[in-house]
Amino acid sequence: MAIVGALVVGIGAYRVGGANFPPLRFAAHDAGAIAQYLKECWPSDRDLKLVWIDESKATAEALKDGFLSLARQGPFELCWIFLSGHGWVDETSAGFLVQPDGTGVDLPLLHANTLDQLLSEITAERTILVLDCCFAEGVVRRMPFFTALGPSVARLYVASSREQQRTWEDDGVQHGVFSAHLLDLLNTGSAAQLGARKTQLDVDAELFPTLCEQVPLYVLEHKSGAHQEPVKGGVSSSAVTLPVASAARRVRDRTALGTAIRRLRQIMTGLAVGSVALLLLTYTLVYYIEPGATGTLIVRHGTRWLQPLLQILPYTRVDTGIAVTDLSSNGAAAAPLQSGYASGVWTHEEPTSGYRVWFTDVLAGLDPVAAARYSTLVGDRPAALGASPRPAEVERAAWMALSEGRAGALEPILPHIPGGKRRSRELVPFSINDMDFEVLDLTEASMASYAGALAYSATLDPIQTFDPYLGFAKATQEWLTHNTDQQRGRGARERVRSAVAEVLGVIATARVDRGFAPLDPSDRMLLQHLAAIGYGDVINQALSHVPTERGARVAAATNALKQFQGNPNEPSQGAAFELILASLDDSASAKTLVDAVVAAFVQSGGVPNSYYTRFLIAAADQRALSVGLVDQLVGTARVALSKEVTDFEDSELARILAHAMSQIPPADRPVAIALIDRAAKTVSPMSMMTAEMYAALGRQQLDQPGMLGKVEEQAHKAKPYSPADPSTVVGPGTGVEIVVGSGPWLVALAEYGRTRQLPARDLALLREHIANPSLRDLLVPALARQESVEPVDTVVGSWVGRLAALRLDARARGVEQAIIAGALAARPRMEFDLLIERLRTARADTREPELRIALGAIIVEAQIGRARGCLDATSYARECTLPAF
Repeated sequence: MAIVGALVVGIGAYRVGGANFPPLRFAAHDAGAIAQYLKECWPSDRDLKLVWIDESKATAEALKDGFLSLARQGPFELCWIFLSGHGWVDETSAGFLVQPDGTGVDLPLLHANTLDQLLSEITAERTILVLDCCFAEGVVRRMPFFTALGPSVARLYVASSREQQRTWEDDGVQHGVFSAHLLDLLNTGSAAQLGARKTQLDVDAELFPTLCEQVPLYVLEHKSGAHQEPVKGGVSSSAVTLPVASAARRVRDRTALGTAIRRLRQIMTGLAVGSVALLLLTYTLVYYIEPGATGTLIVRHGTRWLQPLLQILPYTRVDTGIAVTDLSSNGAAAAPLQSGYASGVWTHEEPTSGYRVWFTDVLAGLDPVAAARYSTLVGDRPAALGASPRPAEVERAAWMALSEGRAGALEPILPHIPGGKRRSRELVPFSINDMDFEVLDLTEASMASYAGALAYSATLDPIQTFDPYLGFAKATQEWLTHNTDQQRGRGARERVRSAVAEVLGVIATARVDRGFAPLDPSDRMLLQHLAAIGYGDVINQALSHVPTERGARVAAATNALKQFQGNPNEPSQGAAFELILASLDDSASAKTLVDAVVAAFVQSGGVPNSYYTRFLIAAADQRALSVGLVDQLVGTARVALSKEVTDFEDSELARILAHAMSQIPPADRPVAIALIDRAAKTVSPMSMMTAEMYAALGRQQLDQPGMLGKVEEQAHKAKPYSPADPSTVVGPGTGVEIVVGSGPWLVALAEYGRTRQLPARDLALLREHIANPSLRDLLVPALARQESVEPVDTVVGSWVGRLAALRLDARARGVEQAIIAGALAARPRMEFDLLIERLRTARADTREPELRIALGAIIVEAQIGRARGCLDATSYARECTLPAF
């Protein structure tokens, strides 16, 4: 009779679909290796009857045919059955998964009872079933074949796993883990448990126990959290041995202690890797907020207590640009931000507005005024004013309305401006007996706040603002009449008058920008009548700010001249002097007025003095010097050049000539230039006087060769700006001039930048110092002019990209913000309106609060600058800022 009969099946490439039956990589390989072992141990066809079913053909019917074919070739001394693939066990069935045969059966199984029957039909003294599949114990447990010997000597099985366990494959051994260890034992006869190398293995006493020890250890070591325990069983009346093939050992022996140590090492490594992963996850997802070295709040990666571990990584997420000085005076509210314990998840967003929640955390710790300002800039609608808001709150609400951009936003604001009862257009003469103490008791600061609120309102809607301005202007006349400088402080009345008068200039400029006349004819007539019936102190000065009211301005100034005798230090003369300054233009009547003022100064006997020089410089800047006065100044310059020593008066004259150069006939300009050069040589190279003269010439594009080079030389001596350092150093120098630091030279360089393209080195210098608040408004116009004019369709995206790239540097972001606002303010009105709306859309679309703040500031600043006629600059000031030295 034949010695050995064997049936070998390994199925990996199942045609059964579903996530429960993924492809097995090594099942067919396992079957091939078992077949090779059998052929090596029983090489003769007389000794081995092998049925090897290919995985692609391994249907239930094919397996049955294989078993029957094997049975016909018996009886056998040893019957070897090897099945590798997927197993299936549930409450109603158990079996070995095979290939579907096209009959439509949902789950093609070689059921346990069928396998039991097929084994019973094979006549063999000894039978060994090796089942390598998931839940293998659940299959063999249902097979009565292994519970009784019958005519056999032995019926044994070894199942790769328990009923609730999966069976694992491993890339390291290129087999199923169970089959790899089985093959290693059969091919080498070597294992730590066996002592010496074996040539024969007792299946029940040696082979099965070794498998049951080594397989669980290997899975424990290589498959984290997994368990696989082989199960052996059956009955036998005598030992069953298997020959060992001669092959090299592939799987290293494992001991329980060694595996425990290796597993502990794996756990420690896993914990370390997990800790690093958790640390990196925290770094990525968590943030905290703390004050930075620059004086702003910084959003950091991770948490504050992890900072020592994370500091090797870039741990700044955002420089918010929100000043630490804006923190709340309430210690409990500010403490989380001050101590760095305000934290959250970086990816979380505020549900209604859509920006990152770190901004909400910051708002909770800010002063209420600052919180309202930043909330407005990011695009949140401001809170409604209370029933009796303070003047500063009204001003702030008007400023916030610019961010929102709806004219309707002014409706709840303008009623709070004093003078509501005076908005009537009825021509009622001013009565000194009118005394509204709600107005009279207002401080200078309150009056200025209301004027500021009207200016912001006019920026948004000049037509809607006019009537509230009319009422406030009348109320201001009453305030001026019944308050004195002794009550309110030196110059308080003049400052209030100027602030209120300037609002009409904003209204006029905003109207012209929208295509209207500076004033509606009926409004202009109304104002003129009001000036004639007692409201002249305010109205006349206000009309001087309207571009088309030249005659009215000069007439008002001429009338004021009656009070001026050349001494601006005297309060009434000082008010007249300021009104005259505000009226200057290049008209013939203005030039006549200038001659009269000069005569008043001369008759006072106190010239030259600083007021006199200031007046002539202002007149020169407005081209208001008469031909005769210019000739007189040039003649005086000739006399000064004839002297051996240049004195203070000559230096002051040089300053005036520098500002007046465009009005000096070309033939006489060498005289003026010569005096300017001599004056510059008599003072320190860092003198602000020299910087002023060179700047004035550059502004008129009448600078001489080499002047720009001198300006650049001095400007580049400026130290890098730091908030901790003073911006200028003031001290005495030669004569009585003031010697300062590099600030005036930076301003002079900016003046050249307003008329020509500057090299990159100069632009970088101006950008560096634009963060200096004392210089910002003076440098912005130059940098705005250097901007290339991008197409409307792409420029907003370009601006957003520039700002977004500076999330770690709030100071640099502020520089770009100011330049962009200046460039935007200079756009034609249709483009300006379109770009403002696109900026609002871009602000709403981004979830980065710092970018929203920057875009909001651009929206507000550009509107303010434009309405004040500063079409190449932006400023929060109430008037266009001109270079002042």
